[in-house]
Amino acid sequence: MVLVEKEVKHLMSRMFRYISKKFWGPFFFAMGVFAALVVLGDTFEKLKTLNNGYSTLSAILTYSMLTFPSWLTTIMPVACLLGAISVISEMVSSGEWTACIASGFSPRQLFKPVVVCIILVAVLTLGIQEFIVPPLNAKAESWYYTKISPDESFSTDSETDVAMKIAGNQMLFAKRVDLGSGIMEDVSLDTYDSLWNIASQYVAKRMVWDENSHSWVFEQGTHRTFVDELDTDDQHFDRMESPVEMNPDDMSVNRTENKLLSIRALTKRIHFFKRTGLASYAAETERQAKLATPFVTLIMCLLGMPFAISLRRKSKILNIIASMVIAFTFWWLISMITSIGENGYINPFLAGWGPVLIFATVVFFEFKWLKL
Repeated sequence: MVLVEKEVKHLMSRMFRYISKKFWGPFFFAMGVFAALVVLGDTFEKLKTLNNGYSTLSAILTYSMLTFPSWLTTIMPVACLLGAISVISEMVSSGEWTACIASGFSPRQLFKPVVVCIILVAVLTLGIQEFIVPPLNAKAESWYYTKISPDESFSTDSETDVAMKIAGNQMLFAKRVDLGSGIMEDVSLDTYDSLWNIASQYVAKRMVWDENSHSWVFEQGTHRTFVDELDTDDQHFDRMESPVEMNPDDMSVNRTENKLLSIRALTKRIHFFKRTGLASYAAETERQAKLATPFVTLIMCLLGMPFAISLRRKSKILNIIASMVIAFTFWWLISMITSIGENGYINPFLAGWGPVLIFATVVFFEFKWLKL
């Protein structure tokens, strides 16, 4: 009896490795095809800038390489789907599927190696999206505005024309903000009364973060108190401690799109927005969507795998078409719900995880109906 159990486990282990190996061929084939199409398309689009007198072919190719990992995270789920459908349909068309079922393997046991491969890719995608894509996107943006389409106002270290809510009745305006250096230039800190009439105002040439006092300090400015509509009381100063105590590390004033930020950077931005009373639903929706990405990949593949059983002929073209239809349906629904969440019409958690819940339900009934 023990010997039989060992033989069964050995057979299942061999089958697991066999199916797993079959997954990676179509997966890397899809990665290569889609990656080539994306890189070529993006490169040809940027070739239009060769006429501006600044851009060079070398600069464009460098930019394409810097943005490639970002495209890669978009391609990998589709490659997973194509790999999963190809493995199942090839086993069905060659008769291996029927032979395995006749030998006592259940469809779920045959799906398991593919699912494990998909989970590995999904985790890798999340890692690339979190730790590799954001810094490379920042470099790509800097490269684009310095080497391809120069913009004198662009700066990687500072933001211009910044407005932020410091407290319930305080607004801070700055012409230039460099949180890395802890400096704000041409600053105005306005305090309002209960009717949102301006009550007092600090206007300063600079505001500098003081590590010793853990507060921002005004330099070369004026404290203006509004006595009435026509009269003010002005007090000039060279240096004065401000009421702003928020650490620069806790601030998030850059205009980088939410989708280009890591989950960690989004979390920092959300905390800053909540602390200052600003709307955070757009950033929260994007954060939840990023957290749901691995589950989206897995469920998308589980949705397509049973479909492959019905493909009695081995057809790469049909596999590709099926993969694209399922993937684009997923992306369309995700984009639609995410857009609604970013505009504050539905809860960000529902916007980020809604597609996962919807298609997880579809997969559940699909497997139940097909008795898999």
